[in-house]
Amino acid sequence: MNLIPIIIPFYKETEKLKKCISAINSQLYQPTEIFIRDNTDDNILFTAAINEGLKKYSFNPDVKYLLILNQDCYLRTDTLTSLVECLDKNPCCGIACSIQVDQSNQVTWGGSYDAFPAGVHKIDPLNSYTQDFDTYWANGACMLLRHEMVKEIGLFDENMKFICSDSDYSFTARSRGWSVMVVAKSIAEHSLSSSGSVESEAISSRKKLDVIYFAKKWLTGELYNELSCEGDTLSRLRIKSIIDNLKSTPRPNSSTLFL
Repeated sequence: MNLIPIIIPFYKETEKLKKCISAINSQLYQPTEIFIRDNTDDNILFTAAINEGLKKYSFNPDVKYLLILNQDCYLRTDTLTSLVECLDKNPCCGIACSIQVDQSNQVTWGGSYDAFPAGVHKIDPLNSYTQDFDTYWANGACMLLRHEMVKEIGLFDENMKFICSDSDYSFTARSRGWSVMVVAKSIAEHSLSSSGSVESEAISSRKKLDVIYFAKKWLTGELYNELSCEGDTLSRLRIKSIIDNLKSTPRPNSSTLFL
């Protein structure tokens, strides 16, 4: 079995972290190595904390998969095994996700719908999940990443510091041909208390900025227009004209390409 690093962004709630670690130590799948990024004194927020862990393990030849895990997300004993089996069986899958339930075993995330402005979760009854399936984006509380994919697409986008970076990472993976899957037999209890509790004005403002950046990157095209520095003469009409001309230009016969 390959070593699986487990990257946990930690912030203040020690008892939840202890419960999280206890669940990791009870996993049927071993070996694992826990990396805790303690944000208690210098809160760099979710995305940067995840990236610290990814940087640590990016060049480790013994690592095939990496787990991203919230401090208040508790794995069942076979959770990690089921995630690994999914990636082993599906070589084009870059991200495998657990179904998340609350303390009463009700599904709180079992797949995704709209990513904007706030993520819409699939929350069908737990017994209805009988097969693994593709989803639009992964929930960052518990997701297993293929190391090969991480090396290809890079780190999480730290322009989104607290939320949206998991959706963004999923979209980036899918744009490169990797799928994102929900694993029917992989269950994790997510208390939601850390990420869903009463928040400060600063965190609330940060979330709004993250959502705006996500929209500019994926929905409106503003980000890429700004980055391209297209200039005064490169108008929409001129771009359309250039594309139309390129489309109308006869394509060379493939047999002549190598003459």
